[in-house]
Amino acid sequence: MLFPTITFAIFLTIVLLVHTVLLKKPTLWKICMLVASYVFYSWWDWRFLTLIWASTLVDFWAGERIESSTSTRRRRSYLLLSICTNLGILAYFKYAGFFVDSFVDVMGSLGFNLSVEPLRIILPVGISFYTFQTMSYSIDIYRNNLKPTKSLLDFALFVGFFPQLVAGPIVRAKDFLQQLSTNNREPVQMGRATKLILGGLFKKIVIADLLATEIVDGVFRNPGGSTGLETLIGIYGYALQIYGDFSGYSDIAIGIALLLGFQFSDNFNQPYRALSLQDFWRRWHISLSSWLRDYLYIGLGGNRKGKIRTYRNLLFTMLLGGLWHGAAWTFVAWGLLHGGGLAIERAIDERKVASVSTNSFCRFLRGLFTFHLVCAGWVFFRSVDMERAFEVFAALGNSWTSAPSMDWGVAAVLLTGLIMQTCKVGKFDRFWEKFSTLPAVMQGIVLAFVVVAMDLLGPDGVAPFIYFQF
Repeated sequence: MLFPTITFAIFLTIVLLVHTVLLKKPTLWKICMLVASYVFYSWWDWRFLTLIWASTLVDFWAGERIESSTSTRRRRSYLLLSICTNLGILAYFKYAGFFVDSFVDVMGSLGFNLSVEPLRIILPVGISFYTFQTMSYSIDIYRNNLKPTKSLLDFALFVGFFPQLVAGPIVRAKDFLQQLSTNNREPVQMGRATKLILGGLFKKIVIADLLATEIVDGVFRNPGGSTGLETLIGIYGYALQIYGDFSGYSDIAIGIALLLGFQFSDNFNQPYRALSLQDFWRRWHISLSSWLRDYLYIGLGGNRKGKIRTYRNLLFTMLLGGLWHGAAWTFVAWGLLHGGGLAIERAIDERKVASVSTNSFCRFLRGLFTFHLVCAGWVFFRSVDMERAFEVFAALGNSWTSAPSMDWGVAAVLLTGLIMQTCKVGKFDRFWEKFSTLPAVMQGIVLAFVVVAMDLLGPDGVAPFIYFQF
């Protein structure tokens, strides 16, 4: 079920009505929200609900056992059960085919030709998100950063809450369960919620989908048929496409959660303004970067065991971050590029960096370099394989004499996407504050009109969000 569709608009309307009616009946409210979340997820394939149930039951039980055990060995064994269950599910559905194919290729290069039937494993939507989310619950309990919930219903709702279930942001149990325990589901910050939802729809439909169909798909489908300038514009276009697509989903998810009384942290903060890769990861997919920092990088030792191990930890963390996105060598290359870049940045003398940070021109050059380094990574991220990625890079050397075949509307979208990275945040908050004072019926009509208009755009409707495949 896609956000910008009439189907979801009807679904959300029913959910909000139920939410309003059951505000003062917390147990019944939780049951209805859990049922709604399962309906939302099973709209793709109901069979994969069993995976969510498996993660929910195992981690709920493991959390209780970790808390009640006095033996360090037992606590660790229950934690390993939680981690192995989640990573086992993730490994089978997401990486089994990749590892089998890679093994066959390696053996073939050694002269052993193996015949293996394709596994044909269907990737469940959102599996990377909810497995990481439930696994962090067990780790936090093991680290004594969180007390386990006594309610299976509360924990099941934490795992399956539909706004952010299939594409994030990755929510921490401590934040969600604390808000859930207040039993106060009154809608808050209506102006902000509306701004997030409408802004997210704009990013998805106008920025991401238009750039994909008009520029990006053609360049990455046939790099040799594009001029050098068209290829560069295509790379820039994909940088804005994936930002508009993913941050748009996050904004809509956070906005819907606000309507249901939950406040989630922002997942993006103008990432292309970053002056370094470290700064970029403070701004891009913040919930994932903070998860990798807290549960993987720090778990490996962080920067506490010397420079060499710090560089190793950065490289390994981003390598796994790349594999989290998908089972392909392109994601490995993307992760290694970011991990290597972060390690090199760490190796640079911090005093020299600080000395140029106040110089506007130097800051501009650093930002420009960081942006293009990120764009180079996006080439690997978007390409179907490594060969296609190198074809895109090679196409930058094609002729630059011909003007790119792009109309003014697409150029305006590109410019709008760039402006969104530089304009002052909150500039139009007064407008949304005034909008939130309108009657609820009027606000609902505006939202419904926008969703219907989005759904009717184009003969094929709305394209799925990019991060659904992860």
